[in-house]
Order: sequence, then C-alpha cells, then structure tokens
Amino acid sequence: MIRNNKAKPGSAWEVKRKIHLAADLANPADATIAERTLNDIDGVLQASANPAKRTILVRYLVTKTDYQTLEHRLEAAEFPPSESRWARFKSGWYQSFDLTGRENAGARPSACCNKPPARS
Repeated sequence: MIRNNKAKPGSAWEVKRKIHLAADLANPADATIAERTLNDIDGVLQASANPAKRTILVRYLVTKTDYQTLEHRLEAAEFPPSESRWARFKSGWYQSFDLTGRENAGARPSACCNKPPARS
C-alpha cells in the first residue's frame, strides 16, 4: 500500500531499508500486522514483509521519520528486530544516515558561484 505523503517517487530524501526480525512471522496475519504497524508511521511510503526471510522492506522519507523509530514501533508490536552484531551495527549506521539526511534537508542552499551570498 503506497500512501501519498506529498513526495514524488524517487525523492532525494526517500530511502529503502531492510529490517531483519529476530523471530519468524509465523503466519500471513503476522506479516500483515507488521506491515500495518510501519505503514501507520508518518513518512513511511511502503512496508512489505517477507515471512520466508524474516525481513521487512521499508521505503520512507528521512525528513519525517528515521530507522530507530521504525525499530521501536516493531518492538512495541512484538516484532523485535534481530539482535545480531551485524544488525546492531546496521541499525546505528542507518540511524546516523537518517539524522544526517534530515539535517541536510533543512539546510539553507549554498550560494551559487555567480551569485555571492547576501550580507546579513
């Protein structure tokens, strides 16, 4: 399900992340609940679960949400992310990218080479 969050497809602030889960999605209903949990977050464009691989693929805007928020929502819905060393590393890495992206999205554009910045 793709929701309209006022972003064009392929926006510069859109990212796609794969979240590995600690437990199996025992049945299709669990996959649906996990997808709805993430799709209800403002800024999530699409979430799709793959029960066979215990993963959820999420497309979202870093200007509206971040990786850590996604993980916390999954934990609250009783679908905790994997706790492996690699998963924890990627979680911190993705969170850092998301926060940097959000800061960059809010930054003023730099002066063009033929237009010097205005004096304050």
